Amino acid sequence: MKHVVKSYVLTSVVACTCVLALGAAQAQQFTHSTTASPSAAASATLGSTSASTALSQLVPYLPAEAAVKDALLSSPLMQAARSKKEAGTARAKGIDSGTAEFTLRSTSQRRRDVAAGTQLHESMVSIERPVRFWGKRGMDADLATQTQAFADIEYADAMHEGARELMRFWFAYLRALADQKNAVTTFDLAAKMQRLTQSQLKQGEISQLDAELANAELERITAARSVADAQLASSASAFTRRYAGMVLPTHMPASLRLDASTSLPALTETMAAMRQEFLDKNHELNMMRVDAQRLRLAADRASRDRFPDPTLGVFSGRERAGAETISGVMFSMPFPSASRFHHATALVADAQTASDNVRLAEQQLGAMFDSMWIQFQHKRTAADNLKSAAQRQALAAEKSVKAYTLGEGSLSDVLLIARMASDNLNAAERMQLEVVELLALIRLDLHQIWDFDE
Repeated sequence: MKHVVKSYVLTSVVACTCVLALGAAQAQQFTHSTTASPSAAASATLGSTSASTALSQLVPYLPAEAAVKDALLSSPLMQAARSKKEAGTARAKGIDSGTAEFTLRSTSQRRRDVAAGTQLHESMVSIERPVRFWGKRGMDADLATQTQAFADIEYADAMHEGARELMRFWFAYLRALADQKNAVTTFDLAAKMQRLTQSQLKQGEISQLDAELANAELERITAARSVADAQLASSASAFTRRYAGMVLPTHMPASLRLDASTSLPALTETMAAMRQEFLDKNHELNMMRVDAQRLRLAADRASRDRFPDPTLGVFSGRERAGAETISGVMFSMPFPSASRFHHATALVADAQTASDNVRLAEQQLGAMFDSMWIQFQHKRTAADNLKSAAQRQALAAEKSVKAYTLGEGSLSDVLLIARMASDNLNAAERMQLEVVELLALIRLDLHQIWDFDE
């Protein structure tokens, strides 16, 4: 028994030594293959330059990058994603190590010799383990690599989606802030007109009808201001509850004011180049690509699994109360059934389905990016036109108020012009915010801003 066990242990040590040597060689090859080439370094430098340019364009409109990263990393979303990544890493290690386990068997029996009238104690101990044959170990290593890659991309996707969600909440608050600021401006003008009409009514310069009209307009705008205040408070609460520690602005970005000389940032790259970069860096698409590769490997692994793994072991026994000892080697292999073939066929079909879904997703995501790019270009033009219209309308409203104080024009005309000026100003600010939000989302999807992938 001791001799057999020593031989088995010696065989295991030799096998482990071979595996370690192979792993060292693969690690050396991996280190050599990951050495950055000059072209890769140039591409990285170009990407870094475009990222810094994109970030400098959007700095006036976005929160600080460090605050965003801290808020995301401390959020429950990313804590759950981190735990999910750890689970994926553990699964990858489990695939690499395999499911084979040592099995220890022990039997004890009594033999009764009727002729001699004696009872003899006998025992047997064996240890056995399945062995991965037919190149399955290397395929399991590749499957583990793909599983780990999927877990890494899934974590990065969670970080990216968290950044997109924070950005949506941020611009929702800015839109509510623009509505509230516009409501306050309109309320101040309506209150001013109401005080003016009350003074004119006392002096008999206007009729009671005009005074009631001014009062009704003030009440309408007061109600609109209350709604805007509620919407702003709701947006602020939704943001601060999810991202505690981040400070919300109390004023609109200075670059969005009507008197601002700076224009909105533009996209200088072509749509085709940006679309390709978007498809290359899209986490959702990359997860589907990795999953398709994983399923292809799983299909190849199942094809190899049509040949079952053998089980090897050693045993030692005592018979006739130790008068006889036996030892030996065990070998067993099951006969494959038809289910193994059908399982491999099903996995091949699953792999083909995943590859087809990748192509479909490329088309859908490419069309989505084209839509975002086109919307940005047209909305940017619309924002410039609305800003110009709001400036003209604001000037007309100011002149109409001055003319009314001098006794020219009617109150209804003044209120109508003021309402149009307010609507145009609000529409211009909201359109500018939409343009900036579209640009920020595009830059975020291209990983040129808030690139917190680990």
